[in-house]
Amino acid sequence: MVEFTVLLVDDEPPAREELRYLLEAYEQIKIVGEASSGQEAIEKILTIKPDVIFLDIQLSDMDGFEVAWQVFSGGVTPVVVFATAYDEYAVKAFEINALDYILKPFSEKRLNKTVSRLIEVFMERRQKQQSLKVSDYLKKNRKSACHKLSLWKNDRIYLICPQEICYCEAVEKGSKIKTEKGEFLSPYTLSELEEKIARPEFVRTHKSYLVNFDKVKEIIPWFNGTFILCIQGYEKEEVPVSRRHARELREMFEI
Repeated sequence: MVEFTVLLVDDEPPAREELRYLLEAYEQIKIVGEASSGQEAIEKILTIKPDVIFLDIQLSDMDGFEVAWQVFSGGVTPVVVFATAYDEYAVKAFEINALDYILKPFSEKRLNKTVSRLIEVFMERRQKQQSLKVSDYLKKNRKSACHKLSLWKNDRIYLICPQEICYCEAVEKGSKIKTEKGEFLSPYTLSELEEKIARPEFVRTHKSYLVNFDKVKEIIPWFNGTFILCIQGYEKEEVPVSRRHARELREMFEI
């Protein structure tokens, strides 16, 4: 359920009491304060930062429009509903983007329309905020959100899932990516690919090789404590494990 806070501004206590009574019937509304003058309203709005102000136009020290302008100038932008006994200010009210303009004495039916509009506004805001949060999360976690790599081959772009990659080899201007669908050239360095793919099965075995261990068929002991890997689909090629990475490999497979 959407909820929003409300401040009541009116220099007549009976008017504030009536409006409070009517608004307290709505579970979406939380009344966080009242003000009986323009200056008091400005101070409370800038301090409390309510979502909505129900604002009388003719106050004892200044009019409601001046209150609204000063608040907006202070960087606080509540939704404004003008509540007044006079209808000649309606056009001016909407010039400052007031959500609504209701006349005294307050009608429950008319006020219900205003509250319905407020609920719609705050529902839309919440949906936008949730969309922004999701977007922000995906941007911050784009490594884990990378499901496919776009790779060029023969003037075409192929979308390759990481699990289709057998291994990657560093070349002069990036890397060569060997997959179930063939070989592709990529401008990414191995370090960039490792960061972009960010999957535990991808392991650096050498400064020039990044291997998907789900595709390793055999581990062949080699000279000076190193190894050679036999990769599924590329059995005729020798993928080395350097001495630096051999210890990690032994720990990984307990060999």
